[in-house]
Amino acid sequence: MTYYTSAVSVSGPVWVRLKNRTESPDFMEQESDAMLWSKVMSGTERAFDVIYNRHRVCLFRAVLRRTGNTADAEDVVAIVFLEAWRLRERTRIVDGSLLPWLLTVTRNVTSNRIRSQHRYERMLAQLPSPQFQEDHAEYVDTFLDGEVCRKLLAQALGSLVPGDRVVIELCLVSELPLAAAAAALGLPLGTVKSRLHRARRQLRTTLTDLGVPIELVNPSVRDAGEA
Repeated sequence: MTYYTSAVSVSGPVWVRLKNRTESPDFMEQESDAMLWSKVMSGTERAFDVIYNRHRVCLFRAVLRRTGNTADAEDVVAIVFLEAWRLRERTRIVDGSLLPWLLTVTRNVTSNRIRSQHRYERMLAQLPSPQFQEDHAEYVDTFLDGEVCRKLLAQALGSLVPGDRVVIELCLVSELPLAAAAAALGLPLGTVKSRLHRARRQLRTTLTDLGVPIELVNPSVRDAGEA
């Protein structure tokens, strides 16, 4: 009696024929490459798996002997079997075996990889020697600390009333002279001085409460404001 089982392939379900119930599901492992490849051509994915498992170690060793690199060997073997699938209608079976064709493709892929590696190494050799770079860890730490301080400063500035905040931005941030800030705002110089004094005092209190260990008061502006 004949029985059938299903297998999944790239083109959908494929029915694989079993001669009888007692036959092992792995009977394909006993078949020649030629028989297996005919099944590959008909869409039996299991047949391709058997071919892969049968020859992958041999191909891996062939690449490893030439490159001495296991990562390269793994990549080449993967490429070779991808090519075998892509060129499945053009493969050559020699005395019932696919191995000679696979080894030929392996040699070509390995040679291409070696040439590419040599080109890459020559390109690197032509580049100027890298210059000494200082450790940026301290700079990064300082930058991150500064970023936190900037956020806290923005929070403190936001707590000021608009009239005081604009005086701080002009006199402390943009470092305009008090007279220039007064002219820009259309305010008496004394008003600008009093706003600056009040805003500076509030900023000191707010920043101290926030734990910011910095002095934001420009001495020249402080002196002018308190004059």
